[in-house]
Amino acid sequence: MSSSRRPSRRVDPRRDHEEEDYLTLDQLATELEKYSVAISGQIRTIYLGILGLSWLMLLGDEKVEKLAAKLPHPALLAISVICLVALVFDLGQYLFGERAVNEAFDAAAESEKRAAPFNSASFSYRASVYCYRFKLGLTLLGAMALIVVVARAI
Repeated sequence: MSSSRRPSRRVDPRRDHEEEDYLTLDQLATELEKYSVAISGQIRTIYLGILGLSWLMLLGDEKVEKLAAKLPHPALLAISVICLVALVFDLGQYLFGERAVNEAFDAAAESEKRAAPFNSASFSYRASVYCYRFKLGLTLLGAMALIVVVARAI
């Protein structure tokens, strides 16, 4: 789930499925590719962030050092932890989303019609939606906390 928008073809497993509720193997392959790309992007973001932070600490830039001395280190650590947890939820969103698409893809591959419903009631789909909501909340919390901490220090 790359956004809060849900797929246009969701089905409820408790009701009879109509043919238009089914996704073809090609449609599911497109969804699967989207999640694979998103997971790669998340991993790239993580290692580039770690690399950038490490270099910043190694360089010890004077401007960063002066501001950092004015900021409460426990607050900065708490903000960092909030952001790391948001990153974990972000990655979880894509991992669970990919799993939900894989489940539908496998069902489509086994069916005679070569199509299957996308199960929005599955654990994987619901976990992906909750991860999306949590990462948004945590990111907003971390950003607001950083603004308050920096504003008080200036």
